[in-house]
Order: sequence, then structure tokens, then C-alpha cells
Amino acid sequence: MIDNVVELIRKDEYFLDYASYPLKGTKCNAEVILKDEAAVISGVEIVSGVCERFNIKAEFLYKDGDLVKKGKVAQIHGDAYNILICERSILNVLSFMSAIATKVRKLVEKADGKVQIAATRKTIPFTGELQKIAVLHGGGDTHRLNLSDCAMIKDNHIKLYGSITRAVNEVKKHLSFTKKIEVEAETLEMAVEACQAGSDIVMLDNFSPQEACRAARLIKERYPDVIVEISGGVNPDNIEEYVCEYIDVISIGRITSEVKYVDYSLEVL
Repeated sequence: MIDNVVELIRKDEYFLDYASYPLKGTKCNAEVILKDEAAVISGVEIVSGVCERFNIKAEFLYKDGDLVKKGKVAQIHGDAYNILICERSILNVLSFMSAIATKVRKLVEKADGKVQIAATRKTIPFTGELQKIAVLHGGGDTHRLNLSDCAMIKDNHIKLYGSITRAVNEVKKHLSFTKKIEVEAETLEMAVEACQAGSDIVMLDNFSPQEACRAARLIKERYPDVIVEISGGVNPDNIEEYVCEYIDVISIGRITSEVKYVDYSLEVL
């Protein structure tokens, strides 16, 4: 990921940054400032690694996952040209990742430790790895990082296989013992069939809070080892309605599909 950000900076610089070129060789001291009232900072390790590639010394006052108040978060020292060509890219990384980490932390606090908060694969193209790391910094679960992490059988799989039972049985023929099978269920009947077929995880999709808790309770009573996940229809405003002792995980696509930047700036001293 550090390589990717470095490449972006080099593409942004292109031939050279004409506005900054006359400043090459000038020593520069600067600060990174959080302008929002508070945020969970994310991107520290990546930005520090990027700065190192450009012989910039970045001294962060906080580590990834810390709750930060408005004000200085880092001191930057190095060649003025290098700092200026890196400025926007490193601020974008901090703003983007901190936005996700902050959102996740708020959801985790609302869940009050009773359920796990997870992301989904609804990531912004080409930024998925940054987003999933930010989810971790916010205290959430990354869910699948790629398709091979878990065999997730969704509605289109079920249509093509013909049934949940056949889908699970066919997938089991090729699945490593180290992997789990998850089935997306749109009804309680589908969830029960998934459990009977040997699914490790059942995802209740687009259930109301009352339906979700009722279905999760039935599943846990009959199949206590099955992990129950809720997804679809859950958002930051109604998540507390889905918190239930029978539900293990709540996954929310909006964690990564909707991002409102946290405001950082770089100011030369």
C-alpha cells in the first residue's frame, strides 16, 4: 500500500511540480493539523512509510486507532519540494482512513460490546485495502478481505446450484478445512436449510430488527455453533435496534461505501 501511495505521488508530480521546484534544497518544518473537533486517526503507519521514501521525517503524536482532538497530530521535517509534492496525497490518506475509523468506532460504541461490527465488500474501487485497515483501527471486523477468505454462498449462487443444500454440498468438495461456509438467507426457512446443510455462518439479509432477533434465537437454540450475521437495512441510525443476544455480527456496507472526509491540513512553520 505504501508503494501504491508513492506511485500516486509520482504520477501527481509528473515531470515536476513547477510551483515547488525553486524550493528544492530548502529545509522545511511543518505540522499536520486535525481541523475537525475529534476523530479516530488512521493512516499513521502508511503515511510514515510514504514520508520515509521521500526522506521526510514524520513524527506523529498518536498511533493508529487513537481518538484525537482538534489540533496538531504530527510534525514534518524535510526538503520543501518533497513535502509539497507529498502534501495532498498524505492528507488524503489520513482524511479517508480516519473517516472510516471514526465511523466504525461510533458504531462499535453503539453496539456496546454485545455484537461485532463488520464491514462488507462494498468498498470504493482501488481503495479496499486502505478501507479494511481503517475498519480495524476503528475497532471493527474486516469481514472477507477477498473471495477466498470464506465461501460465501449468495442468492445468485443458490439460483445456479438449484438449492442451498446442493450449493453447500458442492462447495464442501473443494473447500479447505481452514475455511468457513457462509450462506445468505432471505427467509427463516432458508436460514434453517443452510444450518441443516452444514453452513458455519448464516447471514440474515434484510430482516427487520424484530424478525432478525426472532430468527437468530431459533437458529441458536437449534444450532448453537452457527454464527449469525445480520446485514441489509442496518444503518448508524437503527443499529441499536438490531443488537440482540442471539446475533453475533452486524455487517454494514455504508461503513466503506459512504465516506465523508475528516479534515486535516499541513501548515508550514
